[in-house]
Amino acid sequence: VKPHEIFERDGDDLFVRVVIPYSLAVLGGEIKIPTVDEDIKIRIRPGTQSGTMLRLREKGALRLHGRGRGDQYVRINVLVPEKLTREEKSVIEELKKVGL
Repeated sequence: VKPHEIFERDGDDLFVRVVIPYSLAVLGGEIKIPTVDEDIKIRIRPGTQSGTMLRLREKGALRLHGRGRGDQYVRINVLVPEKLTREEKSVIEELKKVGL
């Protein structure tokens, strides 16, 4: 099997990494995830931590010697900005004051 630019394969299971902004990790919401067949929307729970692994049942590769499909696993990585504007920095400072 050739390497893929989006998916990694382990047997019948597929793995994909998705980067989300800090605000989405904190507040939750929906994002689109690529699968072999189509992009699907999944819900990100409020408070999602970087490194969280989500399982999408039967969204993986077709089984070679049997019926069905493997699973797809989505690793969530939270983007922490390296550079902030003054306004962004000010907002983060306010969050720091309340313990976030």
